[in-house]
Amino acid sequence: MSVLLSAGQLLAAGGPVTLLDVRWALGDPHGREHYLAGHLPGAVYVDLETELAGPPSAAEGRHPLPSLQRLQGAARRWGVRADVPVVAYDASGGLAAARA
Repeated sequence: MSVLLSAGQLLAAGGPVTLLDVRWALGDPHGREHYLAGHLPGAVYVDLETELAGPPSAAEGRHPLPSLQRLQGAARRWGVRADVPVVAYDASGGLAAARA
């Protein structure tokens, strides 16, 4: 299986999958609105600012990695399970999806 798939390939593959919609772009705070306007069926919105990053600080920067506990809690809310593949996507060439 390739690491990168088109939406058509993903939907054609069938089977269980956890879809994470990680729409984020610097200067565009409307990721959730973009998600609500249209997303892959069954996808869960993931907010990079609040779920994939810890609180910003001078020492750790604008988007430090979240604590393991915060990330695990968020992943459970998204429906991530050990036996189900996870696919993360975005609308910015994979930058935000790669963070997930």
